[in-house]
Amino acid sequence: MQAAFVFQLVFLAFAVHSGESIKCYICDSLTDAKCADPFMTADNNNLLQECTPSIAKEAADVFNSASKKLTDFVSSLGIGSSNNKAPSINTEFICAKVDFTRGDKSWSLRQCAPPKTESTDFCKKLTDLSKDQADGPKVSFCETCDKDSCNGAGSIQAAFLAILVPCAALILAQFH
Repeated sequence: MQAAFVFQLVFLAFAVHSGESIKCYICDSLTDAKCADPFMTADNNNLLQECTPSIAKEAADVFNSASKKLTDFVSSLGIGSSNNKAPSINTEFICAKVDFTRGDKSWSLRQCAPPKTESTDFCKKLTDLSKDQADGPKVSFCETCDKDSCNGAGSIQAAFLAILVPCAALILAQFH
């Protein structure tokens, strides 16, 4: 009886840990035409990645190459350090889609981003910084979301509850 209880606790621990990070499409249409609009999610599952500090650093490196001001902004968030070591931060992420224009050229970027806080609004900061650059790319669209793949295809909370409720019932049944 105790072994079953321990097994249930171990299962619950693994279930809670799995899938705790959001998954976002990571791409840019400058290097991958499939990233451009219209974006076909069924054709781009290979671009879906779990957001981690190292993935965020890779995304920051894309921004770093675009502008010094963007480098300062991303570095101020703690995800774009000048060394090649991924920062040791444990943070939550959201997904972002940003459209840029420069002259007659436009492109899209999809990536992980820091969540909105009182002091940090990814899209607002990025848009404001792009306005300050005379010759730099301008943000023509920026949107964030907090669901897997930015299209509501999956929900961490629903999967979590689908596992948690039966496990909690099993654990409570042990005491009655």
